[in-house]
Amino acid sequence: MSFVKLYSQVGAIAIAILLAASTAFAVEATGEGIDRNQALNSALRTAVEMQIGTAVASESLVESGVLVRDEIVSHSKGYVTSYKVLQEGATADGYVITIDAVVNSDLLYSDYTTLAILQKMSGLPRLLIFGSGAGFNSVPPQSMQELVHDVARTFGKKFQFEVIDWPMSRAKYAEIEGSMNLKKAVKFNSLLKADYLVTVDLKLPEHANPVMHMTCVRISDGLKIGEIRRPVEKYVSLSGKPADVYSRAVEAAKPETYWASVRLARELLENMESELDRGKGFRYTLTFLGFPELSHIGTALEDVPGFVRKEVKRQNGLNMEVAYWSTLRPENLLKRVSTALKDLGVEKFQSRINGRNVRFRWQNPEGF
Repeated sequence: MSFVKLYSQVGAIAIAILLAASTAFAVEATGEGIDRNQALNSALRTAVEMQIGTAVASESLVESGVLVRDEIVSHSKGYVTSYKVLQEGATADGYVITIDAVVNSDLLYSDYTTLAILQKMSGLPRLLIFGSGAGFNSVPPQSMQELVHDVARTFGKKFQFEVIDWPMSRAKYAEIEGSMNLKKAVKFNSLLKADYLVTVDLKLPEHANPVMHMTCVRISDGLKIGEIRRPVEKYVSLSGKPADVYSRAVEAAKPETYWASVRLARELLENMESELDRGKGFRYTLTFLGFPELSHIGTALEDVPGFVRKEVKRQNGLNMEVAYWSTLRPENLLKRVSTALKDLGVEKFQSRINGRNVRFRWQNPEGF
């Protein structure tokens, strides 16, 4: 189920809950085209564009909604409840028509409110965004602050994520020295309190245009949520001082930043939506250390309430790592699995939870 499908399923509920009454406005709009149908569609798009400007003060829908203005306007017929033709006729270049269209502004808000519901149901996830600078042919992180900030602005303003823009926030976390990476994000996440990280890398291959490379990873278990590679249209010469080359590359990549961010944000939102789908569940990593009878534990996991599916990733002697999908939240899953272990007769074990990682160790070993 794609994120767009969420609108058809939740949109009506969102409107019913968050919007008290339907608000429709009549808008006079004119459209031109090579024939009547094209001219009418143009007039409908114009009417919706006009209503976006009047119904949404400070452009909150355009800046915060998951769909950008062009995509909203492309579905104009869905927002126009009725229209009356005021004037129409053929011209030397085609056809022109003027209509009086009734535009329902509540429907314009539905995409925005649905996104807000998804964010709230997912626990208002926090993103850590930084330049990775991976590889010898990449722009260094310190030279990509503008790009990182642009990416952070897209995720924050248009998709309503709470964003930790690392270049802007590093002074707050003086304990974290040097460049940010996944290992540090995991190590210091008690400070950062991030749910996902987004890396921004700008590669500079020889005799080819730069390539913007962005990835999104869930910090709790290291799962890669999405990855985008977007070629930069403008060629950048590698001749000259490195600082000048990096500056030219960043400037050339700016036009690609927005759309690369949008594509990656949608992948993340679709992942969040799929986890809220009760049939698919949340993905966890369950680790069992030092346990005998692992086969019995594997079978017992399938009887835990909320179980969707599982996949044994590693099993060696007394240790096992399982990718586990459940409709339960982390704390409830920990309790249910602990109960299942006790029902098997395993009384002495320790458990620890870190985001989506849930670990169990038998017989209270040292250093756990």
